[in-house]
Amino acid sequence: MSTYLAWLDEQERSRYDRFRFPQHRHEYLVAHALLRSSLSRYGACEPGEWMFSTNPYGRPEIQEGSGQPPLRFNLSHTDGLVVCAITQSAAVGVDVECMARTGDLPAIAELSFAPEELAELNLLAGRAWSQRFFNLWTLKEAYVKAQGKGLSMPLRQVRFSLNAIGTIQFNPLFEPESAQAWKFALLNSTQQHCLAVAAYLDDPLRIQVGWATPGLEYRTVPFPYINSQGVVQRDD
Repeated sequence: MSTYLAWLDEQERSRYDRFRFPQHRHEYLVAHALLRSSLSRYGACEPGEWMFSTNPYGRPEIQEGSGQPPLRFNLSHTDGLVVCAITQSAAVGVDVECMARTGDLPAIAELSFAPEELAELNLLAGRAWSQRFFNLWTLKEAYVKAQGKGLSMPLRQVRFSLNAIGTIQFNPLFEPESAQAWKFALLNSTQQHCLAVAAYLDDPLRIQVGWATPGLEYRTVPFPYINSQGVVQRDD
């Protein structure tokens, strides 16, 4: 862990020190170590050399003028899993949730889901209800994070439908002209976790999935996922 700490810049280290609970400090440190070591797989920089800035909404980005490649990235972490998504230039968002999460999920759905989403959700029960809830929630969160505009996005106006053949349909009530350029994918990375990716690009979304130990091991794994075109196998 001392190596990971040495990679953090001053702002990251300050935030790390502000976490009250050791678990939260650990999750933050591993997430940012994963980001830095993953970026170094695609650019000629050591993990500790990456320089970041934030957009007006607080979204972190690679600092312009730093001489580093124009990669785009997003981080998410939950109990037991950290996820980092990286693209060459496309806006990207990722969200992962532990499906053992407690709380009043029906109330969250009422506040955040469109009427059509709620109608589909309420046809289900038990494990199927939970799976659909987290599918919709992570898709919405990934989209909002890819937009990079913070909490200003109205979640009830971001509508998704998972149809019978397993494809993701996206129908935003605002900026409908942009819907076709948004691509999405859903992955059940473990039996306990639900993960969604959103990216803004003209081409089909192609995903390489890997498991990593920051700074040490990286290996790609065979991983089917559902995207905007259907169920596909991950690309090497």
